[in-house]
Amino acid sequence: MLIKIAWRNIWRNKIRSLVVIIALALGLWAGTFTSGFYKGMMDQRINDVIESEMSHFQVHDTNFREELLAKYYMEGAPDIIEKIESDENVLATSGRVISTAMMGSANKNGGAKLIGIDPDHEKAVTNLDTKIVDGAYFEGVKRNPILISQKMAESFKLKLRSKVILTVQDLSGEIVASSFRVVGIYKSGNGMLDEVNAYVNRDDLQSIMNLDQDQYHEIAVLINSHDLAEPTAKKVQEMYPTLEVKAWLDLATGMRYMVEAGDTFAYFIVGIILVALLFSVINTMLMAVMERTREIGMLMAVGLNRRKVFLMIMMETLFLSMIGGPLGLLIAYLFIQSTGSSGIDLGAIGETYNELGFSAVVRPQLDLQSYINISVMIFIMAMIAALFPALKALRLNPSEAIRKI
Repeated sequence: MLIKIAWRNIWRNKIRSLVVIIALALGLWAGTFTSGFYKGMMDQRINDVIESEMSHFQVHDTNFREELLAKYYMEGAPDIIEKIESDENVLATSGRVISTAMMGSANKNGGAKLIGIDPDHEKAVTNLDTKIVDGAYFEGVKRNPILISQKMAESFKLKLRSKVILTVQDLSGEIVASSFRVVGIYKSGNGMLDEVNAYVNRDDLQSIMNLDQDQYHEIAVLINSHDLAEPTAKKVQEMYPTLEVKAWLDLATGMRYMVEAGDTFAYFIVGIILVALLFSVINTMLMAVMERTREIGMLMAVGLNRRKVFLMIMMETLFLSMIGGPLGLLIAYLFIQSTGSSGIDLGAIGETYNELGFSAVVRPQLDLQSYINISVMIFIMAMIAALFPALKALRLNPSEAIRKI
């Protein structure tokens, strides 16, 4: 009976109740969708870091990442790779030779980071071969092919089969130069990396730098789960204590902080919106209690005890919240599913994000656990919002309340 009365009470003033329900629904839609948008952006960034840039973890000489000198190579790198690939979680590896270089064309000279790769092995670890926008992935130029970014091509005024001169420091510290021809132009979606990264055949770069074929500067490793990156890297580190083994979280600047912050961002945004909605619900229910002061006083006078009055007001508030909350979550879910499939093109703003390493097309997403946690937050908010109006009703004196007009 009490539930029936509470349900009828919230619809006595339909407009006011609908306004509260719509406000709750829209607020939660905005908060949840924003959370899904941010999570989609972060997940895309994580996938790009792993699939296009860093892989799950990398192995180097302990001094190499700081100085990027040819002499800090790993001896017997193929044996290290073979040992790493024996782990059942490892999907693929790519041995690389890396050097800073001066790149010169007929129009410009500038710095670049040369990455010498085995094209077939690199395809298994990163998706570089899928990022080609002009030319081919190391096909069409037999001697000293180089793969440059679209940004580099525009900056140096290069096109397919253009000649570039690369000047590097060899193993003994001597400055050596060699000519290369552009075999392909790529666009990775990360403006910062596209500005400096150029790819050549590993054998070509080893030859220029006087490195042996078993001497690599970097081993990139792809495994079958993001969550296993750090445990697997730790295992390899124990196998090779004289080398440096780092997971992608520590290789990509700021990624660990971004991931940790991203885990709480969804709840932070929704929490702020729920606090704002909390006061709206409290205000609405207080108005409802004050308007019904005489009615509540009469109910108490004829025997409705204070516990039931308290429960009645609590139920009314919960009904409002439990209608608006799930409705908002449903709308947010539909929006996230729709835009997650098609993606949201950020247009001109996306180009700015692209320069920072983020994709210009965002695909919002939110996991089931997040929806459950947000639902729990809504319930807690509803309970808190219900307390003050319910306590206000309890403080009414039946004899005084009946005399109210």
